Amino acid sequence: MSEFSLIEETVRETAKRFTERYWIEKDKAAQFPKEFLDEAARLGLTSLLVPAEYNGVNIKVGDYVGLVRLVSSLHGVAAGDLLMAYNTFGAHPLFTLGSNEQKRKFAERLITGEANPCVAVTEPAAGSDTLSVSTVAERSGDGYTIRGRKIWITMSHITRQMILVARTSSPQSGRRSEGLTLFLIDPHEHSGIRTSRIDDIALRALGSCEVFFEDVHVPREAVLGEEGKGWRALTGIFNLERLSTASISLGTAELLLNKAVEHAKTRVVFGRPIGANQAVQFPLAEGKVWLEAAWRLVRDGAEKMDRGEECAFEANGGALLAAKSSNMVADAAMQVFGGMAFAQDTGIELHWRNLRLFRVGPVPEELALSYVAHNILKLPRSF
Repeated sequence: MSEFSLIEETVRETAKRFTERYWIEKDKAAQFPKEFLDEAARLGLTSLLVPAEYNGVNIKVGDYVGLVRLVSSLHGVAAGDLLMAYNTFGAHPLFTLGSNEQKRKFAERLITGEANPCVAVTEPAAGSDTLSVSTVAERSGDGYTIRGRKIWITMSHITRQMILVARTSSPQSGRRSEGLTLFLIDPHEHSGIRTSRIDDIALRALGSCEVFFEDVHVPREAVLGEEGKGWRALTGIFNLERLSTASISLGTAELLLNKAVEHAKTRVVFGRPIGANQAVQFPLAEGKVWLEAAWRLVRDGAEKMDRGEECAFEANGGALLAAKSSNMVADAAMQVFGGMAFAQDTGIELHWRNLRLFRVGPVPEELALSYVAHNILKLPRSF
């Protein structure tokens, strides 16, 4: 049996310990799933993209998104998002952009499950327009002084590995992509960073916050990659993020689809299973077709990334198709369960709420379509 098959088998076995009740209670209490994270770290799920020389698992992106989908199909969005945070936001940028010093500092935290990585990009005014971020990092002595505000930064209140996006200079040639810089920091090591948790309806077990940077001094060694070249680095992170969130949504939709199918087989109304009716069958069947189609696009994108090829179309298209198809399945499951779907204890509304997130972020449907229209179809820019 291959190493990947062993990981997959172990993941399925571990799911028996973390039942749906566990995730429902974590969501209700808005409580971090530390027990699950500890087990994920023990299994190597937090270091899937960490190179072997740093004691990581070191699997291909194609295998990684498959595991993200599997974990999400067993546990839901929060579990899948944890894997994405550690591997997409943690390991991938660290080992593609980081210095040797940064790798030595942060690699062990990924392996042990202490990092809780996040990427601080989104701002209240800029939103999805990343090039309009107003957080600034000004040269100051032996480093930079950072001032600004971020919002919707998942796990920022407990992170020990944050990638912060700030503007270090104004564009000199009229290209807004110039002058953005990435900083890799541990917020616990710097004064002037404050978080305020948002009382939201999705990913409540992980938590998202506003983050305030008030004259935060960081050393030059905190720069991740090249100063002023952050946008190019971000696009690589964004592509893997979109492949990852697509895998999360497809896995969670598979979980919901299986629950809905089982309920349709066993729920008897008017003397027959409700699944005998085409009005119940067809939405579930259509959802299955769309989920599989979306997965093929995501898988193609991951394989391209493994080969070092451009995969922006697959990343954007996969995220779009996965979000729409998973929400189609979530709505169908709500209908199949009827009134019981609104009971928190069934878990249906939990997955329905969490899946709705992916039609808005990390890339809104409208921006994904705009990318395809302009960059693939060569239509005039609309944004």
